Amino acid sequence: MTAPPHGWRLVTPAPQPVPDALALSQRLLADGDCPALVVHRVSPAAITCGRAQMDQVDPGAARAEGLEVVARPSGGGPVLWDDDLIAIDVVLPSGHPLLPVDVVAGYRWVGDAVVTALAGLGMEGARAVPPGEARAWPAGPAAGLCFGGLSPWEVVVEGRKVLGLSQVRRQAGAIIQVGMPMTLDAARLARAVGAGDAAAADLAARTAGVAGIAPGATRSQAEQALVGALLAAGAGAG
Repeated sequence: MTAPPHGWRLVTPAPQPVPDALALSQRLLADGDCPALVVHRVSPAAITCGRAQMDQVDPGAARAEGLEVVARPSGGGPVLWDDDLIAIDVVLPSGHPLLPVDVVAGYRWVGDAVVTALAGLGMEGARAVPPGEARAWPAGPAAGLCFGGLSPWEVVVEGRKVLGLSQVRRQAGAIIQVGMPMTLDAARLARAVGAGDAAAADLAARTAGVAGIAPGATRSQAEQALVGALLAAGAGAG
């Protein structure tokens, strides 16, 4: 894996439950052990969503799929966090050059880094979507799910979303949560939150996994490409 630039930490914990993964990044921020990149692996899989969106998930439906429902400190709709999701937290201290006051502007460099990573995997045509265009993205039955909607500077390939972003800010700094699926089981996610077939079909149509847009790329290759691009941006920021 790419070595971190001076002053950065690269944290690669062993697979752990989703609540522990979320707590790790928050602890790094609170303790000042940042800037850092945390490359997560989780076990078992779970549904995670912002606290304000918890009422979008049917706990009974999630249990039927063998999934716990976990609130994350950032906002956003439900995500299926399993082995097919590349999940990286960027932990930045207050005042860092990559952490502007404008929350939305803080996503732009991440979107650009993901575009660079995908290009390195042979995927041309990926682009980070600017705010006006993202907000004009038509809403469909899956709009309440993280990958069913589009936020500024998230990345699309031929109109299909491949990157999900969320962010939590504290006085000490921020955690930018980066999610890029290798594949996305739209049917299972829809069942787990109690959504219908229309939401599952809409989600599948709007989302692109790395395995589908960069055939032959392994999870390890995609993860390394993304880590390398994010750390290069960190090095460039000083």
